[in-house]
Amino acid sequence: MRQALRHQLESACHGKVVIVSKTMAAVHPIAERIAIGLSKLDVIRFVKITPDFLAASSEVKGPTRDPVATPRHPTAIGIAMIFSADYKCVDFYEINAARKGKGFGREMVTAVLGSLPSDWKATVTMDQSDGFWEKMMRSYPEKLEL
Repeated sequence: MRQALRHQLESACHGKVVIVSKTMAAVHPIAERIAIGLSKLDVIRFVKITPDFLAASSEVKGPTRDPVATPRHPTAIGIAMIFSADYKCVDFYEINAARKGKGFGREMVTAVLGSLPSDWKATVTMDQSDGFWEKMMRSYPEKLEL
């Protein structure tokens, strides 16, 4: 069952590697939309979905193949978020764009926000970005809360 779910998602996610938590029998439709939106970015190679967390990156780490989105990582380009269908919210947890000036951070945020229905919000709990999230807030005031 989970294998079929993973293959279906990999097909929808443009052939990117999709890792689905063993505890999941189905993926929430909004989580699936976010995964598909992020997978459209050339730089993203891996997407991981758990019941309450979603991450995508150019690299993975460890035996659990966690996408790398650690801020200030020297090579990875990735994003991680806490996902709450009950509250209709995604909370940006980590973001990293190793190659500065290329717009990868903006592209990832745009992909996530573009996947959310109008009654969903996105939040940023901790901002260590030196101004990145303020710029995103100005670009997406209707969707993003700091």
